[in-house]
Amino acid sequence: MHVEIPLPLHLEGDAVARVTDDALAQSSPTVTLRDSLKKYPGWVHWHAKNGRASGTPEITFWPREHRAWFTVQSGRGAPWIEGKLSLLSASLQERLGNV
Repeated sequence: MHVEIPLPLHLEGDAVARVTDDALAQSSPTVTLRDSLKKYPGWVHWHAKNGRASGTPEITFWPREHRAWFTVQSGRGAPWIEGKLSLLSASLQERLGNV
């Protein structure tokens, strides 16, 4: 699964990462990882979990290309992910539009 997150053109990278952090903090998935990808320095990458339930959605932000997306790697899917990502996506869009 790969879903692009539309980003307003006027936002700087730090603002996108901060808004994503805030949206994740206010949503029910818990962030279990927030780091830069060793293979891609400067990228910001998050993993989320829903309590002890299986499944790990990921969010990646690529500042240089001004892109962000949700992914779920093969073997890391779970029934709860689609609904939570839908809510998180709506929260992100609202927050990104208000920055």
